[in-house]
Amino acid sequence: MGIALLSTGVLLGGFVAYQLWVTGLFAQGAQDGLRARLDERISTAAVDLVPFAPDPGLAPFPIALPAGLASPGGADLAAALEAAGLPPATPPAAAWGAVLSAEVPPPAGDALGRIRLPAAGIDWTVVEGVGPAELRRGAGHMPGTALPGQPGNAVISGHRTTYGAPFERLDRATPGDLITVTTTTGTHAYQVVQSLVVAPTEIWVTGQWEGGWLTLTTCHPRLSARQRLVVVARLVGGPNAGLVVGEVS
Repeated sequence: MGIALLSTGVLLGGFVAYQLWVTGLFAQGAQDGLRARLDERISTAAVDLVPFAPDPGLAPFPIALPAGLASPGGADLAAALEAAGLPPATPPAAAWGAVLSAEVPPPAGDALGRIRLPAAGIDWTVVEGVGPAELRRGAGHMPGTALPGQPGNAVISGHRTTYGAPFERLDRATPGDLITVTTTTGTHAYQVVQSLVVAPTEIWVTGQWEGGWLTLTTCHPRLSARQRLVVVARLVGGPNAGLVVGEVS
C-alpha cells in the first residue's frame, strides 16, 4: 500500500511538473520560430488604403467606459503613447471611412502579430487560431473576429498556467493600461477599459462591436477553467485609430 501511494504521488508530481514547466519549454521553443516568421511577414507586407463598409448589424459596445476614458487623447495616454514610440491618438471619426486594407489571416498556427501589455508582463507572438494545437504555441487570435487594428472586436486568448502561460498575470491589467499589437499593417495601440470575470457560456464578449476593440481572454481562477477572465481595450492609436474608432454609447 505504501509503495502504491508513493508511486502515485511521484506520478502526480511528474504530471504537474510537466504541465507547469515542460510545456512552457515547448511554447518558448515555438515562440523563437514564430517571432522570426512574423518579422518576415512584416518585412514583405504590402499595405493599401481601401474603403470599408461596416456591417449595419453591429451593436454598440455593451459596457460603460470608466470616467476619463471616454475621450482618448488625455495627457496620461499621450505620455504612454510617446513612451511606446507611437504617434498621438487621433480623435474618433464622425463616420467610418477608408481603413488600411484588411490583411489576410495567416494559416492556423502561423504568426499573426506581437502583443505587449507591460503591466501584466505580456510580450508574446500571437498565432492564428485558438484550438489546442495553436494555444500550445502561444496566445491565439480567434478566427471570425476582427484582426487587430481593424473595425470590430479582435479577440485573443491564451493559457494562464501551461504552455508558457502567456496570460498568467492578465489579472494585473487595469483601466488605462496600454496594450500594443504589431501586425503587418503596423502597431496598433489599445487602452484597457474594463476587466471582468464571466462564465464560459457568456460568449457575447467575443462579439463584434462598432469601433475598434481588443478583448483578451483566459481561464479563471488559476488552475481552473470554471470561469473566464476578460480584459477589454479600446483602439486609441496606430494607423487606423482615427478612422475606425466610433462614438461610444
